[in-house]
Amino acid sequence: MVLIKKSYKLITITFIALIVVIPITIPIFLLFNNNKFTNINIELQFDGDTAYSYVAYQININTTHYRIPGTQGREDCAQYFITKFHQIDPTISFTLHNFTIHSIGCQNVLFKINENYSNILILGAHYDSRAKATKDSTNPDLPVPGANDGASGSAVLIELARVLYEKRHNLSLQIWFLFFDAEDQGRDYDYGIFEWDWCYGSRKFVQDIDTFYNSSNESFDAMILLDMVGGNNLRFIAEQRSTSSLLNELFETGRQLGFTSAFPSDPTVSSVFDDHVAFVDYGIPSADLIIKFWNAPIEWPYHHTTGDDLSHISSTSLEITGKTVEQFIYNNYYEGTNPFQGSFPWSGDFDLLDSELFIFVIIIIPIVGIAVIVLYLHSRSNKDNK
Repeated sequence: MVLIKKSYKLITITFIALIVVIPITIPIFLLFNNNKFTNINIELQFDGDTAYSYVAYQININTTHYRIPGTQGREDCAQYFITKFHQIDPTISFTLHNFTIHSIGCQNVLFKINENYSNILILGAHYDSRAKATKDSTNPDLPVPGANDGASGSAVLIELARVLYEKRHNLSLQIWFLFFDAEDQGRDYDYGIFEWDWCYGSRKFVQDIDTFYNSSNESFDAMILLDMVGGNNLRFIAEQRSTSSLLNELFETGRQLGFTSAFPSDPTVSSVFDDHVAFVDYGIPSADLIIKFWNAPIEWPYHHTTGDDLSHISSTSLEITGKTVEQFIYNNYYEGTNPFQGSFPWSGDFDLLDSELFIFVIIIIPIVGIAVIVLYLHSRSNKDNK
């Protein structure tokens, strides 16, 4: 009888340990069992101060309506992109992709370099600013400057274009720089623009994507989206609508550059409906570099408020983002280097539980498991006493 009771006790301890450990260790294993590699040794040229000046310019294009779809500020911002790219090279080709949402004219802007290559990497960001500061407790009807939410990603694209153009002859790919309109007007506490949804620009672009490339001899390697990449205390999340092998490689690239705070080993895990989703659905491996912008003021307290202005933009955050993407491109496409051991063609994808749901699961499973074991032991004890 004593041996039987000891056996029950051992079984109980073992079951409790398994119930607690398994839900914790499996996600950790998936997060850390990534393909390990070493960044190639190359000098990075991306300059955060220059990118900061591009954010500032976008903010000051129109301080009444900023870059709201259908306004002069939005049109002037699109022209600003053209001007900046033509300062790099007046012959860089560009396409204005016009579309209409609820009778308002909108416009994506696309630039291409290295068009002689058939494999394409898309770098994207939205540039529209939100029409109403719907999370602002004081001024919910005022427009959002959109320094981080829009202008930061666009600024990084311009600076990346400058530095990558200088090395274009050493890069074995075609690069698209794609600026999306009409991303940020959907409903949270209220609509940005009444009855508008999110991410119109990217969805319209993908609907028309066959008009922008020749599918008979061109193909897409990947798409990288930059959204809210310039705020203070940058910390990216593990965004679960992204292709995980691509996002993990970007994270590992950043960590090896020393950016361990921005690319943490224990990131918040969550899904965000953003401009990359249309590309994922189209079949292009895509990753969203984005912060946790909800649960203000704990995370990013300026999201969809009038406080999303230049005072909360960091040139360091812009440089972290830009250098990470720059290094990623050199790792995979810089000619004359040793074969890189990354995850190309980024076909691997798996999903983890969102952080909030994961916390709930690791709390509830042990409780349920212990309850089951207690009931089982109680039942066995009653049988033994008969």
